[in-house]
Formats: sequence, structure tokens, C-alpha cells
Amino acid sequence: MLISTLWSALLLAATSTAQLQPLHTSSRWILDSNNKRFKLRCINWAGHMEAHIPEGLQHQPVDAITKLIADSGFNCVRLTFSIDMALNQGLPVADSFSTLASRTDADAAAVDGLWSRVKEKNPWVASASVSDAFGKIIDSLGARGLRVILDNHVSKASWCCNLDDGNGWWDEAPGYIASNSRYFNTSNWRAGLSAIAKFSAAHPAVAGIGLRNEIREVPVIQSRDAWYTYVAQGAHAVHDANKDLLIAVGGTLSSTDASFLRSNPLDRSPFGDKMVWEWHHYTFSPNWIASFKNCAIWKSVTVGGTTGFLLQQNKPYTGPLWLSEFGFGMTGGPPERSGIGTQEDYEYLKCLVEYVRGNDGDWALWAIQGNYYVRDGTVDRDEPWGLLNGEWSAWRNPAVKDVIKDLFLVTQGP
Repeated sequence: MLISTLWSALLLAATSTAQLQPLHTSSRWILDSNNKRFKLRCINWAGHMEAHIPEGLQHQPVDAITKLIADSGFNCVRLTFSIDMALNQGLPVADSFSTLASRTDADAAAVDGLWSRVKEKNPWVASASVSDAFGKIIDSLGARGLRVILDNHVSKASWCCNLDDGNGWWDEAPGYIASNSRYFNTSNWRAGLSAIAKFSAAHPAVAGIGLRNEIREVPVIQSRDAWYTYVAQGAHAVHDANKDLLIAVGGTLSSTDASFLRSNPLDRSPFGDKMVWEWHHYTFSPNWIASFKNCAIWKSVTVGGTTGFLLQQNKPYTGPLWLSEFGFGMTGGPPERSGIGTQEDYEYLKCLVEYVRGNDGDWALWAIQGNYYVRDGTVDRDEPWGLLNGEWSAWRNPAVKDVIKDLFLVTQGP
């Protein structure tokens, strides 16, 4: 029996190791080490806010959360981080929580209670650094065969995103505007990407790094020409530190517009077969609004012209295209729209599922977190777009599974 148990454990370890080999790209596909398609079917998990660790540890042990993600059918997590964290990885989690109330204008007693609950559910965290916490979560996901794309969401740890949060555009780029760039220190950004790429080498579940979430220029004043310069710098920061990693790159206008790549493709040759395009889509996205929120117009005109064209084969810009964020109000609606919050959200979601199913695209739903440690000064602030309930124990609206089920299918490949 002992020999059988040991053999089973070794076999599981070998299988897990094989699953965590580096990924690469070929044309529009992401492939594993056996050149088989690896379709990203992901959930977002926020770790970029002021606590400096991924959300939810006050409610469940890490392994319980990662098991729920795996059992839900996802094969990867887009795990967000801040440059503040990346450049201060040795910060004890205890120290981060000791100043969390003052940094977020939250009630100090409520934050003390929050920290006690985090330690109760995850005792190991009491002596952990912030990078230890990220590593613990990443390794738990990897043990279940899930891959992780670490996403640089912001520079200053905080909620995101708009044109006055200071995290939108490189501060070294021409046309500096404090409201959009005051926290986006370009040198720190490059250093932070490099530091996270090196950190990832010890955690094989990490398959890639997203250079920056929702890059957003102030139109006309901040020229898109700068995008080429600084995206290349960020890609080099990752690739030079860890050549095994995929590099995820979004366009401008909050990752909704890459139309400029049609006439002026980015030189990806220094990064080999490692670059993945990403895009975002919500009911407030410019190309949805430009389509008059009409699904047929959006599918045939606006999304194809801004991002969808990147899937065309044998073009200078052809590459995998990952819908790394989409989301909607999970509850509040009637049964005929699966409980989804508004009619607009429901129609948008059905249209999006049709489009992504049609091209069998890679995707990542926003988001797993049922709530936040602290957001807008409120402890345990609810996330109505969160997949999980407030206790992080189950889907808050199981009917959503049926609406998005076709996204989990793999119908195309190289």
C-alpha cells in the first residue's frame, strides 16, 4: 500500500511538472510544450490593491479557493499586482495590514478584525512577506494544474481605472499630464516587471506576465507613438529576466483599441514566440458604444476593426488574442436572463459569448473576488461583478454557468 501511495504521489508530481512547462505561441495559437493548443480559460483574481496580497484570505484557506477555481473549470488565473508590491516584495504582510487603515481611510478597528480573520483562515500569513503570499497562491494553483498570468495592473496600489488615477500612461512619454501619469514612474515600471519575472522563475505555474493593464492615453495630447517605445521596453524587461514567460500586451484606450497595429505592426522579433495580444470588453467600452450596442454591428464592424483583426492568419500582426477582461453584474435580474443584473449586461454577454465562441478565443472573466479587503474605505466591500459569494465558498449566481458554458469549449486549433 505504501509503495502504491508513493508511486501515485510521484506520478501526480510528474504530471503536474509536465503541465507547468513553458508555453509559447504559433500564429494565433498558444501552445504547450507538446505543441498542443493551450486555450486560456481564466478567471481574474485581484492582488493589486493596498493590502499588497491577493484578495479573499479573510474568508477561506488558500487551498480552498484554488480548489474552487479548478473545480469550476478554469485552467488559469490572471493574477494582478502593483509595481509598489513588485519593488517591495520583502514587505511583511503583517506590516502591510498594520498601515492599511491609514492608507485607505478605513476604520482601524475593522481592519484589525480583518487581519485577525486573515490569520485565522491562513495562519501561515502571520510570518509571510507579500511575495510569499503571492508564491503560496501561485503554487497552490499550479498543484491543481492551473497556469497563472501575472498582470501589472497599476503602479500605485489602488483601485483602477480612469484618466485621473495617475496610473494610465508612462510619465517619461511626451505630453505628460499629472492626472494620468503621476504614479506611472517608467523606471520603476521596468524594474518592477523585471523583478516579477525573476520571482516567477521559482514558481513554474506562472506562464506569463501582462505588461500593463488598460494603457490609456489622453487623446490627442498623449500620442500613441509612445506606445511602441515603452511596450518594447517593458517586453525587454520581462524577456531579459525570464525568457520562459509569455508577454501579454494590450492596445490603448484601456485595451480596447489596437487598430494602429494594422498599418504599423510592433516589432516582436526580439521576443521570439512569446507575445500575446490582449483586449478588454465591457458595456462601457468605446467599440460597444460605437456600435450603438447592436450585436450585429459590433461583431461585423467595430470589434473586428479595433482588435479582432489580430487573429487573421499570416499577417505581420497575427498573434493569439486574449480577452483578458470582461464582466457584468452577476445578480439582481429575473430568471429569464439568468439573474444577470441588467438587460444591457445580459444582451452584451450573450453577444460576447457568440463572438468568442465563433473564433474560439482565449478569455478571462472579471473576477473571482466576492469582495475586497478594503475598497473606497470600506472593509469587506462587496464586488457585485464577483463570481463568488461574500464568503468565497460558491458561485453567487450558479445560473451564470449556463450562459458562459460555451466559452469553455475548445473547437479550433493549429
